[in-house]
Amino acid sequence: MFSTLKNYVTSWQQEELTFSYQLICSVTPAGLRLTLHQRQTEFSLTIIVQPSPDSLRVSGFNLIQEPWFKKLCQPLHNAALTEIALQALNLIVFCAECLGKEDINFMLSLKDAAHLTAFQALFTSISSHITLQGKRQLLTLSLWSSYPQGFFEKVKIMKMQLHQKLWASQKSDAFLRQYLQDSERLTTPLLRLLLTPEKGGTQGERGNVILFPITSSQRTATKSI
Repeated sequence: MFSTLKNYVTSWQQEELTFSYQLICSVTPAGLRLTLHQRQTEFSLTIIVQPSPDSLRVSGFNLIQEPWFKKLCQPLHNAALTEIALQALNLIVFCAECLGKEDINFMLSLKDAAHLTAFQALFTSISSHITLQGKRQLLTLSLWSSYPQGFFEKVKIMKMQLHQKLWASQKSDAFLRQYLQDSERLTTPLLRLLLTPEKGGTQGERGNVILFPITSSQRTATKSI
């Protein structure tokens, strides 16, 4: 199972991502521990999953981020938080499909659930509950019939919108522009990039970055939202 999940993360198309990822898996008394590392930012998101007879239960969704990054480049910081959460959701849905589960129930602390606030449209239902561990938020994601395709399509559109925001922001943010133009950005930590002189000519010579061209299918999907 672990090798299948790691191969899935390795198979992610880099041209569709702003960052690259590594997955670390382990077994704990609480369940399967999946830690998704964002290489460039050193952010990590730890997920605790527990298979049950009818569903996949997610009891942890803990994001650890580097405080210096937000001051360095807020648009890229926001993009990093959004992308790692979306990729983690992709991973969870893939895990559920591998285990043959039709429903995914996220029973999370308010702190962990806050990382999913921006993605409420992806969930079938959301409710609050008082448990022995304190107040928890239950977010249900159902994989009935053709719903997985709907989920992945919605995530794809969210990432496309994220890329469009980065394209707009790089016009006035020199570091963001340098990062997006760097051919080695998916293998270079941000701190190392920060210490590297900007490559190539000036902005006037190179023009604005043209990021992530929208395909005809993506245009159609955007209009349907």
